[in-house]
Amino acid sequence: MLNIINIKFTPEAFFMIPFALGLDLAGIILFCFGGDDLGILDALGIVFIGFWLLLRGKNNSLGKDKKGAINSIKKFFTGKTSKFIVPAFGELIPYIGAIPFWTISVLLNLSEE
Repeated sequence: MLNIINIKFTPEAFFMIPFALGLDLAGIILFCFGGDDLGILDALGIVFIGFWLLLRGKNNSLGKDKKGAINSIKKFFTGKTSKFIVPAFGELIPYIGAIPFWTISVLLNLSEE
């Protein structure tokens, strides 16, 4: 079995993963029923998850010699400046915001190699 994401059960994982999943699931449900949250879910994600990402300050050791699509995606979501910018702007773009950017960002930032 491939172990792509290795997440340790820590207090920040206990709080951030359900919060990110809840935001993304609420957005997907609203999207499926043609509803609009007027940016409230995006604002909550930017304030809470974005602030957590900025304060976290950890750099994941992704392995400079490894190549591949998974490692490229991890670098895209965990880079020094892109870890906040990618999910925040991705959620604000109509229709593309239905992709669970918050959950992906939290999972990849919590993963350790």
